[in-house]
Amino acid sequence: MKRISAIFIATALLSGCGSPHYTVTGRYGLAPGDSVYLLGSGDEVLAAGVMDTDTTFTLKGRIAASKLASLSDRYATVEPAMLFLEAGTIRIEPRNGSGYRVTGTRLNDRADSVYRSCAALDARLRDEKLSGGNPETIRAIASERDEVISTAVRANNDNLLGAYLFRQFQSSGSPAGVRERLAEFSPEMRAHPILRGVLARIEAVEKTAIGQPYTDLALCDAEGAAIPLSSVAGKTNWVLLDFWATWCAPCCREIPHLREAYAAYKAKGFEIYCVSLDNDEAKWRSFTSDNDMPWINVLGIDADKQSTAAAAYGITSIPANFLISPDGIIVAKNLRGGELSKKLAEMLK
Repeated sequence: MKRISAIFIATALLSGCGSPHYTVTGRYGLAPGDSVYLLGSGDEVLAAGVMDTDTTFTLKGRIAASKLASLSDRYATVEPAMLFLEAGTIRIEPRNGSGYRVTGTRLNDRADSVYRSCAALDARLRDEKLSGGNPETIRAIASERDEVISTAVRANNDNLLGAYLFRQFQSSGSPAGVRERLAEFSPEMRAHPILRGVLARIEAVEKTAIGQPYTDLALCDAEGAAIPLSSVAGKTNWVLLDFWATWCAPCCREIPHLREAYAAYKAKGFEIYCVSLDNDEAKWRSFTSDNDMPWINVLGIDADKQSTAAAAYGITSIPANFLISPDGIIVAKNLRGGELSKKLAEMLK
């Protein structure tokens, strides 16, 4: 995390005058005298304080409406603690193992109940798998966990908890299914940035479905030169638009298959437009240089560490790819292993 100026902190502490009070208190794994920050979206400082001699902390302020927030130290060396910031006293304590238990207010108590139920089911699922359990039993436990989340979302479709749980656990289904579930939320929650973001993602998924024309991108290569996707797509080439990152092990395992397909079909009009989602530009440059990746390599991370390119294609996980025909139409998605060469052999015979 960047260093946070004293002026910005003071401004944050003075904001929200006249709104209901909140108190966030407890233990956060820092030493006496260490600074602790309550952060909103975009690392906005909502409150700041110092750990007491007994390793507890207390942060206070005012809030007009509940919002997602997190605790962090100055340089984010301690695992952040996510919470629902709302009026009242919110208590934070480290859990056994990892993470934090957040309680004391309506949404945080409800969230804690959901998390504890899921943790118990996760433990059962883990034990069942380790002991070579019956597949039907494993599926039943997984289904029970899914139902815990579904029940919680339905019970909280008028507040931030429901929106958050839906985004985290249930927003990656079919666009039609996600739209149906979104319609169950109150109008106020459907207008919330969390659910607007879910809607934007499924609209991107629909826009980049098989049979749809590709969406152009204009990203920079290792030398800083802008290379539009349209410089190779929608012309005479078959183009694989591939999203990956050096830190993604499954992505790296796909590279030999990309290399094989590129060597076999480059001369027949095949190109790869490889979009990295690495935050570490130097590592990306070094990796592509050292690992024989002779196709187009561009960086898809924006200055704010987000990815407009990934959002345009509805990407929520990687690896992800799209095969684009010479007329600019997406004809296949998420080709893995030898599937790419097999598809190209079919198209370029």
